[in-house]
Amino acid sequence: MIWSRKFTRIAGIDVHVHLTFFLILLWIGLSVWRQTADPIAVAQGIGFILILFACVVMHEFGHALTARRFGIKTLRITLLPIGGVATMEKMPDDPKQEILVALAGPAVNMAIAAVIWLYLSLGINPGELPTSQANPSILFTSVTHMLYSVMYLNIVLGVFNLLPAFPMDGGRVLRAALALYMPHYKATEKAATVGQGLALVMFILGLLYNPFLMLISVFIWLGAAGEAGAEKLQHALHGLTAKDIMLSTFTTLNGDDTLGKAIDLSVHSGQHNFPVKMDNGDLKVLTHPMLLTAVREHGEHTALRELSLPTLTCVEPHADAETLLKNLHSGKSLLFGVTKNHVLTGLISMEEVLEWLSLRQETAKGKKQF
Repeated sequence: MIWSRKFTRIAGIDVHVHLTFFLILLWIGLSVWRQTADPIAVAQGIGFILILFACVVMHEFGHALTARRFGIKTLRITLLPIGGVATMEKMPDDPKQEILVALAGPAVNMAIAAVIWLYLSLGINPGELPTSQANPSILFTSVTHMLYSVMYLNIVLGVFNLLPAFPMDGGRVLRAALALYMPHYKATEKAATVGQGLALVMFILGLLYNPFLMLISVFIWLGAAGEAGAEKLQHALHGLTAKDIMLSTFTTLNGDDTLGKAIDLSVHSGQHNFPVKMDNGDLKVLTHPMLLTAVREHGEHTALRELSLPTLTCVEPHADAETLLKNLHSGKSLLFGVTKNHVLTGLISMEEVLEWLSLRQETAKGKKQF
């Protein structure tokens, strides 16, 4: 994900932090300072947010580790200002498994709340509770006070995530439940419609009460649209092969070609992703983002052999198109080469797949008009 950096690795899963996450820490710090002018309160406010987002990370690991039980890998977990995102290779094909994966996150929040409640109920000291004489400039008068707040917010997070607003957890449960009785793509369309309806309600409530709800509503609206579009594309590729969707007219670059030549070809031919045949015969990949970055860092006169390029993943013409799309969507592969008798005959990237779908839709519209 753009603007995110790896923070740590837990249980074999990389945890990334989006750079905008630090903006919320700055915002909280400044807000508390304006209200209290107390550095202790500022430290408490920032510390509380960090604890809360640690719970968010645990929520995402609930999804990730449950998905692992069904043989699905999680590529990364990214921490954002509005929460966390677990990027998986795919969601389970079995709706019952998808329900379990979706419910695992809120279950973690409820478990955290339950553990805190049990701890407080067994060892609470009434004298530690906040009193009316407490310093109003201090956010938390005791550890007990803070734990109550963490418990309460975990309950709120768990319940909020269960709202049937696709692609939130509750929306995924709704989609999976619908998929038990109808095709998966239709279930996704219906769940996305419900999600966007709830997003609209949240946006209105945000205008009236809390602007943060507006931000969440935009995330839900765009997420629902994106999921529905991806599912529609997946359905359109059902039963097709690599040969059906590949780009068959393309240019292959050589190791002695320069970045400048790649730019000229990209501008004049419209081809944005290139296979690169190195001097030893290996096929490498030069995607458009790689090209732009390399030009900035090395200059357009740099030969391609001087760059560290990834290997081109090659498939047979009969390879399943749906599987290829899943790999492209997850980021496991940037570009596929289609080979026949060890000869490169086609290319498949997300751009080619989307262009193929667009042409197919336009062709279908043309047939309906006649």
